[in-house]
Amino acid sequence: MPTKPDIRRELAGVPESPLVRIATLAESMPGSIKLCYGESDLPTPAFVTEAAHRAALDGHTFYTHTAGYRELRQAIAAKVRELHGVRHDESEIMVTVGASMAIYAAIRAGIGPGDNAVIISPAYAIYANGVTMCGGEPRFAPLARSGAGFVLDLDRVRDAIDGNTRMLIVNSPSNPAGIMLSTGEQRALAELAEAHDLRILADEVYERITYDAPIAPSFARVVENKDRLIVANSFSKTYCMTGWRLGWAQSSAPMISAMTTGVEFMTSNASAPVQQAGIAALRQGEAYVADLRAHFAARRAQVIDELSRIDGVCVAAPAGSFFAFFTIDGVTDSAAFAVELLRDTGVALAPGSAFGPGGEAALRLCFASSEETIAESLNRLRQADLFSNKYLSRR
Repeated sequence: MPTKPDIRRELAGVPESPLVRIATLAESMPGSIKLCYGESDLPTPAFVTEAAHRAALDGHTFYTHTAGYRELRQAIAAKVRELHGVRHDESEIMVTVGASMAIYAAIRAGIGPGDNAVIISPAYAIYANGVTMCGGEPRFAPLARSGAGFVLDLDRVRDAIDGNTRMLIVNSPSNPAGIMLSTGEQRALAELAEAHDLRILADEVYERITYDAPIAPSFARVVENKDRLIVANSFSKTYCMTGWRLGWAQSSAPMISAMTTGVEFMTSNASAPVQQAGIAALRQGEAYVADLRAHFAARRAQVIDELSRIDGVCVAAPAGSFFAFFTIDGVTDSAAFAVELLRDTGVALAPGSAFGPGGEAALRLCFASSEETIAESLNRLRQADLFSNKYLSRR
């Protein structure tokens, strides 16, 4: 009797995320409020959508260079120089189908069977799963608890590195913890990478979503050797363009060339009219970004104030991103707790277990929504009486 061909272990070994399970359940519940996703409920600004419309009408409907339109790469280079004072040639930038493609292409270019990558966690599962799919081993260096929040622990990073480590993966500002590494911390990680001959993959998609500083410092400011750094970034969070799937990677020209070769046989290129919309976002978007940051800052204050009033909840205001990552006394199985909470309240929060070690006891609330949506969600959570016997029996 014929047997079914096996699925490669690299893919079979990627588990279904608890985040996917909670999101799927929420989608099946009319009236649920989905604060589990990492995106704003605000529409893409009109000047961006109009640029895409004009581009389609003007004939931008064909293949582009795999690395993207030259004009867009030049616009990205100009924005990086404006924000961080770092110069990049267009050959050192690749346009991608979202930052997700940039991250996977970077991992694919640097990690193979027998290699490992050290991931500062808790972190979005794309890093660990990307390493696994490339045949490598993800190793976690958990952030240390500091009061209600987290801080970088260099010793944990150092202890995770061995002779097979090829890459150090870090996300700042971070999803889900909301920490923002200082320039000094970035420099310390860069020195570790230099000492152990590692490449840093820096996910900086939340660089514009900050609260106590105008922008998060980029690793590109402290890592002079471009061969040792790949920065992944995106239009998704900064310009409310999650569904448009547009991002970029910046590195040395040889690394970008290698990544471009790989991407050619995965996605060919980012959508042509979307790339034109990206040019408009970069060149016309500063006033919009300022307004968006103010909106997120107001929602951050609203969420942190309300959560802090609930006994047993431990939460710190994030320095960047648009997430509140908090714990509830007694919760040890965040995935099960999130499901019960969703069924009782209709509010979907992401379980901390979706973000690897260090996240298990926490929940992530995305506050990139309207004031009314956040108010209704918090009201439902308050009325749920999280510390009633009903919940205690389920922990």
